[in-house]
Amino acid sequence: MDANIQMIFHPFNATLQTRANIMQGIEAYRSGVEFIATAAYVPHTCAKYSDVILPVTTEWEREGTILNPSNREVIIAAVNVTQPLYEAKSDQWIAKELGKRLGVNVDEIFPISEKQQFFNKLNGATIITEDGVTKAPLFTITQADIDEWQVTGTPQEGRITLNEFLTKGKYQVERTPDDNYGYIAYEDFIRDPAANPRPTPSGKFEIYCETLVEKAKECGWTELPPIAEYIPSASGYEASFKDFSKKEKGDYPFQVYNPHYLRRSHSTLDNVPWLREQWPSPIYINTSDAKRLDIKQGETVLVTSPQGKILRPALVTQTMKPGVVALPHGSWTNVDETTGIDMAGADNTLTIQVPTGLGTSGWNTMLCNIEKWHGEQLTDDARLPQRIIG
Repeated sequence: MDANIQMIFHPFNATLQTRANIMQGIEAYRSGVEFIATAAYVPHTCAKYSDVILPVTTEWEREGTILNPSNREVIIAAVNVTQPLYEAKSDQWIAKELGKRLGVNVDEIFPISEKQQFFNKLNGATIITEDGVTKAPLFTITQADIDEWQVTGTPQEGRITLNEFLTKGKYQVERTPDDNYGYIAYEDFIRDPAANPRPTPSGKFEIYCETLVEKAKECGWTELPPIAEYIPSASGYEASFKDFSKKEKGDYPFQVYNPHYLRRSHSTLDNVPWLREQWPSPIYINTSDAKRLDIKQGETVLVTSPQGKILRPALVTQTMKPGVVALPHGSWTNVDETTGIDMAGADNTLTIQVPTGLGTSGWNTMLCNIEKWHGEQLTDDARLPQRIIG
């Protein structure tokens, strides 16, 4: 789609960092977009390339919220443990202040306070009782609780007191072998397919789904055949050869994948010195490949793809398959403006945007070349200064 985007507002996702082809994104930010604002509590890549950074609160500085993880039997509280530091404000406060300046009736959009919103979540939380069907309040809330919180609400009886839940931070449903909490997905359809058809053309579970195939054709994605067959990946193993039949490698002979890494949670925490000391974020390369390229343990290597270039220390190991390298996911991009090389080694500096669709993405595999770096060796990440705003 050809869209003339003139402004970008980043809320919480580090999209420039965590999506494919960072270098193309940076170019687009600089050449085609008039104004970029980011609400962030750390100066990640989106913030680095923004015109304005709005300091936003963390979960620990806000009124609180309920987290509902994939485990359907547990509920977790994120609670306020400190007042907002420095000039940080919540996302909602920022939205309201912007709305006022844009002539929006913010009281209509946010009619109650953030504290009342948190209380309403707690007051409205329910649990399925032992019969496996009936719902009942989860928390006991007294009038004293309501008065202390300075909110509106109705007292109720539940399984656990409000203070006990917020002190523990979680509630776990107790299970027994003979309880009624069992769950069978699509149970109605399985028991009576004719009376409870699925929302598919056939009304059944479809191993081959014509609806998805038509969607793939419409979007230009990889088409799925009715009989399972091998489909070569975009920028995958076959593409690493100049002549596949003769097994002659091309300009980008290595496949590179991006494992998640103990130093970071995705891209979060990459700025923490203690974690940088423990995990230096190298590129993993097979011993035979390193020997052929005269690359030694710890030496800086240049990694190049059609999209960008990075520098990383080499970690030489027998555990990697020859012709494959591993680059940990999530390093905060740090492009040298004179050379265009990403000194931090962000994996998405190398990736390409390949919309293969149907649950796959262009960064599942990519191609690169690796060579010995003859310039100045990289400074260890742990010895670099933290990236700090202001």
